[in-house]
Amino acid sequence: MQKFKELKSKFMLPILSLGLSASMLFTPMSAFAATAYPATELDGELSTFYQGNADDCGAVSAIQALDNSVYGKGLLKKMITVNSNGSYTLNFGAGKQTISKREAASAPITGDLDARIIEAGLQKAMNVYNGCFASDVFTTMTGFKQNTYYGSTSKRNIMNAMAAKFASGQGAMAACDFEIADDSKGIIGNGGHSYSIRWVDNDMVVVINPWDTSKLIYMSRAQFENSIRYMTYVDESSKKVVVYWN
Repeated sequence: MQKFKELKSKFMLPILSLGLSASMLFTPMSAFAATAYPATELDGELSTFYQGNADDCGAVSAIQALDNSVYGKGLLKKMITVNSNGSYTLNFGAGKQTISKREAASAPITGDLDARIIEAGLQKAMNVYNGCFASDVFTTMTGFKQNTYYGSTSKRNIMNAMAAKFASGQGAMAACDFEIADDSKGIIGNGGHSYSIRWVDNDMVVVINPWDTSKLIYMSRAQFENSIRYMTYVDESSKKVVVYWN
């Protein structure tokens, strides 16, 4: 059973100014500059956010993973459209979803408003509050189909592919869970919690726990490969979501 942090109080969603023109209200968030108040204002970027009390770590880790690659940041910039009635449309690759301000306010995530709106859209698309895999969230976000792999050779090839993406500066939308726990690092075993992957190279892997996306967890690549149960990343060049099971 997944452990959860205490539920944090939610920030109020912003009230759109009546003076905004209709054209601005329908403008994708990429047109707006980064805000100084990311918890209450949309800016097409991700600041720190925190998983709430739902069984939604797969979704939250996948949302954080948007921030770990050039491709993901590009998706994020055009993912949310504000509508004239105050609702939000999520421009997912698998199909658009429109949510109300109330649905956005009910998202379990606390912190960044963009992240909360995306999670509420994912809930409408695929019921993420009751559990999901990050790979399925990646498919919803991108519209890409999945390729699944098994075995030690596939594991090594996928790790090398992710390392190459990070080394190139492009980064990767990637996530994982672990079979083997490491309490000293905050790693939960038995597939009980999902983490986004921030970095991979020949020696080291960095992951992020969605309980607090501002904190990085470092481990050797050997420990990571020996401990994981599952990992996934978006291969935008082939338009596939790559999935590995141990």
